[in-house]
This record gives sequence, C-alpha cells and structure tokens, in this order.
Amino acid sequence: MIEQIELKNFRNLENYSIKLQKPLVIIEGLNGVGKTSILEAIYFTATTKSHRTSQEKDIIQYQKEFAFVKLKQNQQIHEIVLTPNGKRTWINKHEIRKISDYIGKFHVVMFSPEDLMLIKGGPSERRYFMDMELMQVSKEYLRALNTYKRILKQRNLLLKKISIDDDYTFLNIISEQLYQVGCIIYDEREKFIQQLNLKLSHLKTTYQLDISLHYEPHMNKDQWLKYLKTKQKQDILHQTSYAGIHKDDFKVLYNGLNAKDNASQGTIRLIVIELKLALLEWIKEHTQQDAVLLLDDVLSELDLERQKIFLEKLSKKHQIIISSALHIESSADLQKIVLTKEKDVYAK
Repeated sequence: MIEQIELKNFRNLENYSIKLQKPLVIIEGLNGVGKTSILEAIYFTATTKSHRTSQEKDIIQYQKEFAFVKLKQNQQIHEIVLTPNGKRTWINKHEIRKISDYIGKFHVVMFSPEDLMLIKGGPSERRYFMDMELMQVSKEYLRALNTYKRILKQRNLLLKKISIDDDYTFLNIISEQLYQVGCIIYDEREKFIQQLNLKLSHLKTTYQLDISLHYEPHMNKDQWLKYLKTKQKQDILHQTSYAGIHKDDFKVLYNGLNAKDNASQGTIRLIVIELKLALLEWIKEHTQQDAVLLLDDVLSELDLERQKIFLEKLSKKHQIIISSALHIESSADLQKIVLTKEKDVYAK
C-alpha cells in the first residue's frame, strides 16, 4: 500500500505532499488542479513511463530544471528524478543505475481516458499495452524486448546499405538472431492473452460483460521463419523489416464481435475497465503482490446509482486511488482528498 507521495515541479504541482491512510482513496477537484498529475506521478514512479505523453520533458514544470517524485510504499522508499537529460532512480536511498533493475519493484494498473485507444486505436497501442504489462512482471521479457529492438534496428540499417545482388550471409545471420529472440516474445504474448482471457471469464459473472481477447500475430512462427529465409529481396527493396513481432496485434471481442466496430463509447469504457481489473488478478498470480489500481476520471460517465454500484464492486484486496471531478459521498471505507488551487482539504 502506498502511504505517502511527495512531488516537486511535477506538471502543475510545484511542491506537494499527501499521506494515504486507507486502501480506497478519492481525489476530488475541478479540472486543471492536478488530480491526474498525482496518478501520473504514481504510474511514473512504478514504470518510469508516463501514460499521457512520450515527451517526458513535458512532465517537468515550466522553467524548472527537474521533476521529482518520492513515494513510500510498504516500508520502501522509491524516488525518481527527471531532467531534460534523463532519469535517475533510487530505492531506499540506494541508486539503481539500470532502469531495467528498477522496474517491477512495485506494480500499478492504471485506467485513464487515453486507454480507450486500446480498442479504438491501432496495433501499436495494443502492442505497447502487452509490452508494458509483461515487462513489469518479467525481467526475461524486458531483456528479450530490448534485444529484439536492438537487432531490428541493426537489420533495418543493413537493409538500407546492401543491394539485391550482394551476399546475404550477414543479413541471414541477423535474421536468425531476430527470429530466435522474437519467438520468446511471441510465446510470452500468446500466453499473456490466454491467461487474461481466463481472468476475464471469472469477472464475467460479476460485471455481466462477455469480453475476450484474440492474439493476432503478424505471422505465425513458421511463416515468419520462411519469410526471413526466402524474402530477403523484398525487405532490401523496401529497406525495412516487413515481417515480425513488431507488427503484432490483438483483437478485443465483445459478445463475440470486434469491440472496435460494435461497442458503444460507454461500453468501450466498461470493457477497458474490466480488462484492467483482470490485469490486477494476473499480476497477483505472477508476483504474489497486490498491484495498486489507479482510476483516472473513471466515474465521469456514470450516474449516481452506477457510481455506487461500481465502487461497491471494486475489489477490497487492492489499494485503489480514484480521481474525480464529481462529488463522491464520503464513507467509512474511503479517504477523500479535495484538491483546490489554493490548498488541499483532507476528509476521512
């Protein structure tokens, strides 16, 4: 459980600190006061990534030299400093020089409005989702993914330099290396989708949504290997690696149909939330740790009765932090933090 968060120069929060006292926390406030920034800071501390932008310098407050987050969680202190030149991370005051050694020390699952692109967006959004979740729980997957990206870059550079009439020996060696590490990623992604489907089937009885996932690799492994061995000329002509796990996708099915084409905006929101809830159980199974669930603006399209039902059905096993521009009734089960531009008002 996260017990305390300190922020400096993080988005619009110049110097901010909160203590979390209960597993269910509601952060209330008008738009623009920094509710989402608090959730983003938690996600950033866990993953070293922002869920809102790939331009990390945008996180640093305007005209400031750095952004800083300090987070106390289960007696561990996590710290991360972001500058225009990169990131530095510490756990319990000990600097962790390799980001790959830092990631996965504690786990978060986040829902934000941007996550609707998991269904509405293109394959790159869904590949990113698979990669981010798998690398949080598996160092082997993270190493394989980094190796694949490095070899793919080498292969694409080579494809720009050689011609059709050149010797393909070195190209074939790189292609074999790409295939070997790519198969590790392929197998882990396929297993991940299968395991998430099991978790989704268990949730179906609670939320009454018929959701399943279908892994769609760009090619199966046999087809990919054959392509690499016989279609070198095609890749040389196009100067890029046409086939591989960097083109993978998965489909989200709702009532047996592609959710992208057949689910309403409101239903898409509920499908993504349920997918995140399934992730909580998947992470618990693989790490024996309860992930923190971050819900950004999750209640905005629900009426008061549905808000009540949603909050009641949330698992009590996980710490849950929710941001909302709506007024939520206080209860003994939750800690409410009202965020304003002038000051922060704490309500238990």
